[in-house]
Amino acid sequence: MRQCCKPACTIFFVLFGLIAACQAATPAPPPVEEIINHSAAYMKSLAGFSFLIDRQGAPAFLDYDETLAFRRTEGVFTAPDRALATVRVIGPGLVAEVKIIGIGADYWETNLLTGEWQYVAGGLGFNPAVLFDPQIGFQPILESDLSNLELIGLEELQEMPGQKMYAITGRLQGERIYQMSYEMIGPESMDVKLWISPQSYELYRIFITDPNEEGEEPTTWQVDFWDFGTAAVSEPPPASEIQP
Repeated sequence: MRQCCKPACTIFFVLFGLIAACQAATPAPPPVEEIINHSAAYMKSLAGFSFLIDRQGAPAFLDYDETLAFRRTEGVFTAPDRALATVRVIGPGLVAEVKIIGIGADYWETNLLTGEWQYVAGGLGFNPAVLFDPQIGFQPILESDLSNLELIGLEELQEMPGQKMYAITGRLQGERIYQMSYEMIGPESMDVKLWISPQSYELYRIFITDPNEEGEEPTTWQVDFWDFGTAAVSEPPPASEIQP
């Protein structure tokens, strides 16, 4: 009987040891505020990254006449203050794309009708470089403008199967992002959800729900990041291509 029991006991203890080892290899996550701060610091340290901003729901207008609505933009940010992107806009009977280059306070965009480059005075155009500025952009907003944070668990993004992320929910103060986003996002407090890598603290996605006016459809903003550490060279358009 003892000889029969010994192998069974050995198997039991081996399995128990394997289970214990697996459990020990999965450390408890740090406090949610620490995750956010690590992620903000990491994003600040990068030489650049690719980004996509996608709007769904109620329109967010780029002009005071409310004729041109922002749809999405995709591009590359290069620290500390350069962005090269394409913006899709929607107008009456029109869906078009505008290319933009932001370098510090200088900003160029292509004409909606002719496609020619034109210089736009600082602050008068939608410049994604401002959104990602390490001093005033998304990174310090993560540190200062989030509240009611809760780590709800590990989740996968549909585009990245098999890669578990910290999924964090909370509230986002809207005033600062309202000024940076050309008055499209905010200014009221909004629900926010973030997906952050447990290993590197890379911020892969921010999802913002802007409730808008009572009775209006909410606007949602999905901001994705990838190609972390990649910097693209953003130069002004050739002088011969700039509309006088």
